[in-house]
Amino acid sequence: MENNSNEKERRKQVQKLTMQVLAVMTLAIILYTVYGMVTKTLNMMLFGFMLGGFVVIYLIMSDIVEPYRLGMFQELTEQRRRGFLKMMLMDVIGAGALLYWISGINSEAGSDILFPFLIYFLTAQMKRKYRAEFEGIVENEEPEETESTESGEQDGK
Repeated sequence: MENNSNEKERRKQVQKLTMQVLAVMTLAIILYTVYGMVTKTLNMMLFGFMLGGFVVIYLIMSDIVEPYRLGMFQELTEQRRRGFLKMMLMDVIGAGALLYWISGINSEAGSDILFPFLIYFLTAQMKRKYRAEFEGIVENEEPEETESTESGEQDGK
């Protein structure tokens, strides 16, 4: 139990860095927006770059830096490696959809928000499954059932 507690504490420490980086980026975006509203000179291209940078940095921090600092890339099994690659594919597709929307904010097509966010939502849902596969939480469920029946355990009988 102590090992599980240490693991949770380590995860919190690693996630703290991600939260700090994202907080600084969020503050910069908010300050720029307030500045633009006060001076009435908001450069939409710079604003788009800031939002796009936020999306990319968030994905890098949460899906590459955090697992690296937690040692999750050490001793990767083939299944965990496939889970990571699938997870990254979902990130690229989802981030691409968001970046597409961000690039069109200042145009007439910028109001077409549904399709990019639908793609992002779907890829985020699929990514959750692949994240669990990468973390080794969902390893072949069928062999576990076979092992439990082979060891003499019965389903409540």
